[in-house]
Amino acid sequence: MTNSAATSYSRPIPASPYLPAFTGVRALAAYIVFLHHANPFWSNPEWPRLRAWLIEFHIGVPIFFVLSGFLITLRYGQPSLTPRRQWGRYLRRRFVRIYPLYFLLTLATYYAFWRSNHFLGHHFFFSLTLTQAFFTDAKYAGIAQAWSLTVEETFYLAAPLAFCLLRKRVPLWLQPFLWLGVGCALVLALRPATSFTYGFFGSFRLMLLFTFFGRCFEFYAGMQLARWYQQGRLRRYRPPALLTVLGACIMTAAVGGMVWTKGGYIYGQEHPFGVALNNVVLPGGIMLFFAGLLTEKTWVQRLLSTRLLGVLGKSSYAFYLIHLGAVRDWLAVHLTTHIGLLFIVLNLLAIALHYGIEEPLNRWLRPAPTP
Repeated sequence: MTNSAATSYSRPIPASPYLPAFTGVRALAAYIVFLHHANPFWSNPEWPRLRAWLIEFHIGVPIFFVLSGFLITLRYGQPSLTPRRQWGRYLRRRFVRIYPLYFLLTLATYYAFWRSNHFLGHHFFFSLTLTQAFFTDAKYAGIAQAWSLTVEETFYLAAPLAFCLLRKRVPLWLQPFLWLGVGCALVLALRPATSFTYGFFGSFRLMLLFTFFGRCFEFYAGMQLARWYQQGRLRRYRPPALLTVLGACIMTAAVGGMVWTKGGYIYGQEHPFGVALNNVVLPGGIMLFFAGLLTEKTWVQRLLSTRLLGVLGKSSYAFYLIHLGAVRDWLAVHLTTHIGLLFIVLNLLAIALHYGIEEPLNRWLRPAPTP
């Protein structure tokens, strides 16, 4: 084979589902969400544009969703890996990955609510069952940012069905439209009874922004990338950072579009056009950015692959759970309100939680490997 430019364009990338850069991506996504919630310019009238951009840094959540679709498909998407007898083991592994640390922190959160006379029994139930995001009146119950775990867990339940549909030749591009149709049907059927059901699927806004049925395009963007990766269809292009830069530009443009279209909404993603930008356009940019991480040797890939980002990425789930809520509030009252210092302390605490609680519980509870 020659070293010509033509051969460099068409050279497939060997499939490997565990690249260090994607552990670093988890940290990056968690820190973007932290900036969204800890926006230092929220009450500063001197920096209105920077404030407006940081308000839209909820885009860390779509990064998580696209990454989840990518990794789950790489690991479980091949037909030989997902026979029905393996689904129970798969679901148990997903449960163990998410729930134990979340359960402990939820107990701590509701204990703080009880001490301050803000305990609500039905909210506690929704939080324990990870169903809070299905209810308009409870979507921020307990650990407020954990609404995204409802979406994540729904995807874990839906993924085996998605793989089955794929084997039955239902195209991957069609499946998210089917899920969206199911979500619309649920809203139309259940919306009249929302006053009796705490807003269970009580609005199209709730369905589109807080449930898997509206956010499924993000997961399917990651799934499609994984399929291309497994099939060796990802290529190296010139210039050498084309996909990374193009993906970053599309992501930036999507955020800019949400800033521009926000109107009277708090967040641009609440605007009808913003929903399309957040749920469809943004995942496309994230998918291209991830394709760049898979194929291009850039400083971004090298940074995300460092040992430090690896540690921070592994502890990013704990960081995500504590960066907003009772733990952060306690630190702000008893230690410091400085955003930079809080960021450092939260990271140190997240690392301790990951290596001291999350990882040991995961090893203890996950199913043993099959012989």
